[in-house]
Amino acid sequence: MSGANEDPTPPDDLPQKLIQRIDALELPELKSLLSYIERRIESLRTPIETEIEADAAGEVLEIEDHGAYAIVRQHPPDPDGPSVNTDITSLYHVRREPQYDGTESLHWAYLGDLHNSAEARCENCGRTFDRGVKVCPNCGSDDVDTEAGE
Repeated sequence: MSGANEDPTPPDDLPQKLIQRIDALELPELKSLLSYIERRIESLRTPIETEIEADAAGEVLEIEDHGAYAIVRQHPPDPDGPSVNTDITSLYHVRREPQYDGTESLHWAYLGDLHNSAEARCENCGRTFDRGVKVCPNCGSDDVDTEAGE
């Protein structure tokens, strides 16, 4: 069994010169490098919002990106046809999930349905929000349908 302080075996697909430069770094520099690499990987990824929009089965109403995960509100597909069921708003926890082949896919966890009884809908952009709001916080329109969901 190898000890915790033994040098790790570097990957075969990295240039030897790069391995030597990394091995010469001290712990604080390695931590800074790790932070930079994580940010660099994130900058190269497709934004999670774009992946969610492409992967969603219903009409996406709102995506709250929390970094490691997103909360998605959407109208589910209508089981009787090609449209969506606007009477129900479903809530999902969505995160990227690594696959064995090195790729990632979205993992959708259903959190429940929010019935529109306490919501209003903007006639301009379609967003739903709390019934007491008179102006849409998304687009600024005052064309708000407070009868939505009743």
